[in-house]
Amino acid sequence: MTRILILMVSFLAISAAGPASPARASDTDDTFRAITKASVYDHIIPRYEHLATAGTGLETAATAYCQDRTAQNFTTLDTAFRNYWIAWAGIRHIQFGPVQFLNRGFRIQFWPDTRNKIGRQLSRVLAAEDSAALEHATFAKTSIAVQGLPALERLLADGDAGYAAPKGSFKCALTTTIASNLAIAAKGIVDNWNPTDGYAHAVAMAGTGEGPYSETYEVTVELLQSLLGELEASRDVRLGRPLGSELDKARPKLAEAWRSGLSRDILVASLKGTEDLYLSGGFDQALRDAGENTLADQITAGFQQAVTQSRALEGSLYDAFTAPEKREALQAIRADLKVLAGLIGTDLAVALDISPGFNSRDGD
Repeated sequence: MTRILILMVSFLAISAAGPASPARASDTDDTFRAITKASVYDHIIPRYEHLATAGTGLETAATAYCQDRTAQNFTTLDTAFRNYWIAWAGIRHIQFGPVQFLNRGFRIQFWPDTRNKIGRQLSRVLAAEDSAALEHATFAKTSIAVQGLPALERLLADGDAGYAAPKGSFKCALTTTIASNLAIAAKGIVDNWNPTDGYAHAVAMAGTGEGPYSETYEVTVELLQSLLGELEASRDVRLGRPLGSELDKARPKLAEAWRSGLSRDILVASLKGTEDLYLSGGFDQALRDAGENTLADQITAGFQQAVTQSRALEGSLYDAFTAPEKREALQAIRADLKVLAGLIGTDLAVALDISPGFNSRDGD
């Protein structure tokens, strides 16, 4: 629903554009196909392949640690966990296609968790110590709150010492199960995107009467929604909610991955991921081909500024949310993201004649 609301606002300015001429329709179809091809082969598939590689590393590290619980093996596991989350942050903006199959996106990361569902469900699993519940087929059907990264983060939060308790063996088995679940999900997404008969083929068939997309523009809209939705998530959920409206209303524990201290790195990875979708995904080239070099330069500069400012944040974001001098920097990033979203959601959409109003596959 959030993504739909973004497009409602973004496309109001162009909803009266009217039908294009046959020649114009042909030109725009070619543009949409070019964006689709570049996005799939130069952005989506490579980044999911990177996630799958990270998943293999995570599963291997978890297995090795639970076979030999040493401090060194825990460090390797913790590093693998962080690598996976950063890889996910760089592609989680893609919210259509195979990531939706089997509810994979939420199983990888149930977020935001405003009601502490992860904590409650994880406590129940640990208290039960039911090894049968960790069998893959069974675990895949359990609460999504305990299947992914946030749950794994909680398990790892106490370090190697956290696995020395009486329930350390079961906790380690759960850790390995979650790591395996994350690896399987990533591999499944890659397999389902395959160009031969997978989703890459389905989007290539857009507008041909085959597959789920009846018009070529529908895939471009999916990609634009992905871009805008992630920018909004960074602005309003990653930064806005923990910041609160005032200093005394700051809630740093609403920050993403605050326990592991990954909040800033995830923010940067997310911004770099959306920047790459814009650049490698063909949107930048489409604007320049349309003679919109100034707009393209503005959007590129907007991404670069947001990334640079986010990287410049020192220390933990958990502390920054309650530090007056650092809150100003966070608010500045939010303001820049608002401008960037406007350039993309309105100016870019108008320039590329993306004016369907809604994606017909949203179901609303």
